[in-house]
Amino acid sequence: MRILRSIGYLFMALVLAGGWAFIYWQSSSGALSAIDATRVVLAELRSIDAGWNQQLMNTRIVTGVEPTGTAASAPETALPAPPVGARANYVSSRYLQTHARLESRALVLGIPGAGIQLATLKRAFGDKENLLRRYAEILAERRDALRTEPADPARLAELSAVAEAVFGQAWLAETGPRLDTLGRAVDAVSDRALGEAELYRLALLYYSGFLLAVLVFLSWNLAQRGRQIERINSQLRDANESLEARVVERTSELSATLAKLKESEAMLIQSEKMSSLGQMVAGIAHEVNTPLAYVKSSLEAVARSVPEAGRLAQETHKLLALLSAEGVDETDLAAQFALVQDVLDKLGASTEGRGAFEELQRLVKDGLFGITQISEVISNLKNFSRLDRGNTAEYDLREGIESAIRIGHAHLQNRVLQKNFAAIPLVSCSPSQINQVILNLLSNAAQATSDSEGKITVSTGLRDPEHVVVTVADNGSGIPADVLPKIFDPFFTTKQVGKGTGLGLSICYKIVENHGGKLEVQSTPGLGTCFSLVLPIKPPATAGA
Repeated sequence: MRILRSIGYLFMALVLAGGWAFIYWQSSSGALSAIDATRVVLAELRSIDAGWNQQLMNTRIVTGVEPTGTAASAPETALPAPPVGARANYVSSRYLQTHARLESRALVLGIPGAGIQLATLKRAFGDKENLLRRYAEILAERRDALRTEPADPARLAELSAVAEAVFGQAWLAETGPRLDTLGRAVDAVSDRALGEAELYRLALLYYSGFLLAVLVFLSWNLAQRGRQIERINSQLRDANESLEARVVERTSELSATLAKLKESEAMLIQSEKMSSLGQMVAGIAHEVNTPLAYVKSSLEAVARSVPEAGRLAQETHKLLALLSAEGVDETDLAAQFALVQDVLDKLGASTEGRGAFEELQRLVKDGLFGITQISEVISNLKNFSRLDRGNTAEYDLREGIESAIRIGHAHLQNRVLQKNFAAIPLVSCSPSQINQVILNLLSNAAQATSDSEGKITVSTGLRDPEHVVVTVADNGSGIPADVLPKIFDPFFTTKQVGKGTGLGLSICYKIVENHGGKLEVQSTPGLGTCFSLVLPIKPPATAGA
């Protein structure tokens, strides 16, 4: 904008200066100089014409032509030489050059009717020149006649009469009036040029005054701008004096705001993670309740059989004591034996005809199996959260995928789950955060597919020597083209109100970005969606934990 304003000011200054130069040039004496040059040329033509007239007068006086037609005696040496030969050519050349200069000056001045007047003037000078030549020839013949002995008076009288007639025609030639007419035209042009020059001088005076006023205004405006700039510089100096303190204050505020943003981001990530885990509670409860029922049932059965087994052991111990005693009463021994048999029969009835100890062994085995399953679920939860590890560790992504699949079993059931695991190296990452990303992608794939025909494919492989890739593909409804660019925006969701926060994919994108990786998506409406998690094997130093 400043450049355009400067160009505008420069253009305005050039226009004003050009206008002043034009008026000054119009008011100068350029036209008057041309007029003076034209007058000089006219003066030269008048001089040529006057010289011709003087030559005629001198010739007539010397010749002495008498009215009677007889010539007076005169010395032969007194007769002038006729203007012929080189001298005549010089006179004609001088006249033609002067007339050519007059034509150029007259055409430049724009004299009205200059072409006709110049043509007439040239013709008049040409006629007069021819008469002069004729007159010189007649004088030459007369001189020759005078030299002849004896002289012929009649011939001399005839030549004198012809010379007198030619003299009169040459003397009365229209060269003088034509020059006067052209001179008056030049005077008229001169008067008009003087009037125009006077008007331009007056305009130049007023225009110069206007330019002077503009210059004064610009000088005043420049002074005002200078004072304004000085005030601004003073304010800038005052502002610079307190700038450091203000920068420190703003830096402190920004640091506090950044800390709050990081805290809020961590809380959002944790909230989304807890939301994801909350969605898996039902499946985890199912996974825990089933083996827990085994354990409970087994322990209840064992609890019912333990008193009878204890009584059997006690009564058996008494029977063994009677058998080992001397002089035992057969009646007491038979009664004790019957009691042991009765206890053993009751214990067998409680185990549905199976061996009591075999049944107890089976119950204990079932209980241990249930406890093992519960321990496995707890181990999966522990592996998923990775609370016992540091922020970054060398991690096998396939292990994380297996943990996420077991945690999300309730959501993934009734879907065909296909795993294509290729050999990949360990990846340096935060296991809990990467597990969260994988679980979120699996959950989204399950929600995008139907219970009966849903198919989810999880694959691992190498994108290049420095990156691994995990793809989660489904055959669900896909994502429309107008929605696809927005899926990673915070709080954007296509689910019903209350069904989603719109933070899942946004947080996943942020987690992957902090690991120096990329989260890519390809989707075809009606055919399905494929998410690709690309992670560097060794994340760059600038990647956040």
